[in-house]
Amino acid sequence: MANLRSPWKAALLNLFFFGLGYIYNGKRIRFGLGLFSAWVLIHTAEVLIYLTHAVFDEWTLLISGLAVLQISFAIDGYIEAKGINKK
Repeated sequence: MANLRSPWKAALLNLFFFGLGYIYNGKRIRFGLGLFSAWVLIHTAEVLIYLTHAVFDEWTLLISGLAVLQISFAIDGYIEAKGINKK
């Protein structure tokens, strides 16, 4: 019982920082890192778009963040389905 995790802490971490709840729990860490990377890219782009009034490079950063997010979900779904099929 020494490695108990707070469900609320995991939920709040995922709510405010995509993926950090997974990393906190120590499960699905690669998925959590993918989500957190996407979160960083997306929020960086949001700030830059706001400050620079939508310059092309910032939109590219935003789209890259969304692509990382989609790829992370796709990979996680693939791994999850393979795990289900093994049972």
